Amino acid sequence: MTRAGAVTGLAIICFCVTAAPRAARAQSASETAQQHFDRGAKLYNLGHFQEAIPEFEKAYDLDPSPIFLFNIAQSHRQLGNKERALFFYRRYLEQAPNAANRDDVERRMKELDAALKQEEAAKQKPPPPGLVDHPGEAAPPPPAAPAEPPPSPAPAEPTAPAPAAEPLHWVTGLALGPAILGMWGKARVDLPTIFTARLEAAYAFQFTIGELRLGIDLGYAQLPFKHGSVPDPSLQGSSGSSGFWSVLATVRYLFHATPALRVGAGLRAGYTWWSGLDTGNPFTVMGVPVSGGAVPMPSVGGGLRLEYTVVAGLFLALAPEVLWSKTTSEGLSQSVSSLTQFEFTAGAGYAF
Repeated sequence: MTRAGAVTGLAIICFCVTAAPRAARAQSASETAQQHFDRGAKLYNLGHFQEAIPEFEKAYDLDPSPIFLFNIAQSHRQLGNKERALFFYRRYLEQAPNAANRDDVERRMKELDAALKQEEAAKQKPPPPGLVDHPGEAAPPPPAAPAEPPPSPAPAEPTAPAPAAEPLHWVTGLALGPAILGMWGKARVDLPTIFTARLEAAYAFQFTIGELRLGIDLGYAQLPFKHGSVPDPSLQGSSGSSGFWSVLATVRYLFHATPALRVGAGLRAGYTWWSGLDTGNPFTVMGVPVSGGAVPMPSVGGGLRLEYTVVAGLFLALAPEVLWSKTTSEGLSQSVSSLTQFEFTAGAGYAF
């Protein structure tokens, strides 16, 4: 190795040895400055402005960021030290001429300067006659202006505000509409269009462009029929009625197409009970009545949904949906294995 190469290598080693500690010290100083700022901000928020000033000064001594000068000026202003506050406001704008809060700082400087001039004029103005009872007695000072609430000190570094939490709310509604029935099995019955009523309640989780609703639907529909073969001839051809009672858990997602319009879809699952299957009904084998009362039927379904907000909280809704139910009673399932309801309901609801 030549002498020049050796000298160069030695210089690089010396630079690394000295630069590394300097970088470490710089990082440590920055962290310590942040610690002093945090303590100063805590004292400021507690109203201990005098104790906050030394912490902000120590932070500036370790990390000469202009924002610390602003915090020092704020603390002096809260203490009524107008001249000191003006001094640090000026230093702040000199070091940060493009500060985002420049207009606010300049406004405060004008207010402080006007207050100082007013105090100076008040000192030079002689007291009005009769205000001083005895010669040489000083006039009472003018009443102090009410102190404005202290603003929070500026952060050491600009930070983006945290997003506001989206509200959660309850949604209730009532819907009515026609339902077309479909039966699967051996029974051959002319089925009329029936009407169904549904009461719903859900808890809505709000998102930026939509909401997820988890809830429950309570439904009822009445199915009239004609008696078939019955032991009592007088009942032959007479009218009877059965009903569908349902309790369904619901999951729906609605997209906010506009502030007032929501469109979406959902799923339903639960149980439907078929009641009123008495003697001579056309749905069981030989019209035998179902023992044990209403027949529970596991049910699943889904559909679309459209909502429009009329006024705050109140909305109108349209919902074409389908519900499939599996029969469980032996006498019923031998003639009707399953039941399908195609519903088209309209109603109103309220979100609160």
